[in-house]
Amino acid sequence: MPRLVAAVLAALALALLPAVSAVAQTSGTKEDHTALQQLKADALRVVNERDLATASRILHRPFMATVVTQDSFTDFDALKAHFDGLYTRTDLRMKKISMTAEADDWSQVFEGRFALTKGGTKERYELADGRAFDLSGRWTAVSIQEGGAWKLLAVHMGANFLDNPVLNAIEKSIVWIATAAIVVGLLVGLGLGWLIGRRRRPAAA
Repeated sequence: MPRLVAAVLAALALALLPAVSAVAQTSGTKEDHTALQQLKADALRVVNERDLATASRILHRPFMATVVTQDSFTDFDALKAHFDGLYTRTDLRMKKISMTAEADDWSQVFEGRFALTKGGTKERYELADGRAFDLSGRWTAVSIQEGGAWKLLAVHMGANFLDNPVLNAIEKSIVWIATAAIVVGLLVGLGLGWLIGRRRRPAAA
């Protein structure tokens, strides 16, 4: 039996050897990872400093981007208009967005040209009305090396809609509005009842 177990383990090791080698080949070089880390830093600068010139430089053409609002873009001008609109719109108008991002692990580099990276974010949204919200998010990015430089080919950002401070604030606002409406309705009803009762008293007398 021990010999049989040893033989099975040896066969499994031989079977897994090509897969292990394939994974090792996708790990990328030190220069690749340094460039990809710089690409992540540049992407954060785009958000934190509203540096859309850097966004234009680091995005591959064509590209695909899904932002935290779950709006998707393949056109840079449309993406720029959306980002600018966050600071000019009427509802939930932004004053400042701050974001940090960490990768879960080293990027997986395939064929020396494509890189897959994923991780988490810590985000703070400061609104023009003085409110601020902190939330955690997730991101996945596909990068491509072209002309000796790494650029973003696709990026997807998401947030937990079940545990989201923005939604919680909206729910509280709805509760307060509903409560206020009920109170106002009761006061109006009592006021009308009092006026009607007062008008009827002389007639009854």
